[in-house]
Amino acid sequence: MSQKFTDIKTYGDDTASRLDRVVPLAAAQFPQLRIYQGVFENSQYNSSATTTYLDTAISLANTYPKTIVEVVVGNECLNTDSNPNPISVTQLIADLQYVRTRLKNKGNVKVTTELGYAAAVQYGAQLKPYVDSMMINIYPFYAPVSIGGAISNLIGAYNMFNGQFNGKQVIIGETGWPSAGDVNQGNPPVPSARWAVPSVANEQTFTQAIFANSNQLGSTFVFSAFDEPWLSVQNSWGPNWGVWKSDGTPKFSFTAKKSAKGRIPPVHKR
Repeated sequence: MSQKFTDIKTYGDDTASRLDRVVPLAAAQFPQLRIYQGVFENSQYNSSATTTYLDTAISLANTYPKTIVEVVVGNECLNTDSNPNPISVTQLIADLQYVRTRLKNKGNVKVTTELGYAAAVQYGAQLKPYVDSMMINIYPFYAPVSIGGAISNLIGAYNMFNGQFNGKQVIIGETGWPSAGDVNQGNPPVPSARWAVPSVANEQTFTQAIFANSNQLGSTFVFSAFDEPWLSVQNSWGPNWGVWKSDGTPKFSFTAKKSAKGRIPPVHKR
């Protein structure tokens, strides 16, 4: 990953999955990498329940302020997202403030949360005062749109949010295209010309289009680095979003510009 990307985003910092080791490893062996440190959030893990994950992220950020760029408190953790244990927007704000007030290097390490598309529409304005950037997940595949219209859809959505949150950097926290799975015909179904078709060729097309249009997108995280077989619990596309297979084999060749952002895959189900 360090040969292709400059930035990596994790989804958690728990010991069991060894995600708490990513930042120390990067600081010691890959000092050119910048890490967006994720914090897993649901109704059982936040400042009203247990602060274990929040405290780990704070400790990592305070110890490695040159490696961690931003602490990302929660990913699609609100009731607009497919999270079986969502937290309230009030709780999310409290958790953002919990992290911010305990950071020692506030000038170097920022704080944000990762919002699903619907959450950004519904709660973005309410959350804006409490984050340093607006991180939003945008998937043309889920719209759905065909591969031919995918990059235009992504740029259009980015521009829409960029206009709404003027003054705050808008970061695309997730975007990508699956290499296998069912054709997404929409619900209700859309005309066949708009169907989103999973394939390696389409994933390559969309990924390369992201890099080629990075000047129109700002900071963008590609979902995801590796295929994740355990995400078969989600849907037929779940295991197939990686630009590398789960064994590290590349699905296709690509060259990422230094301004493009990469990420490591999530451990927790969304």
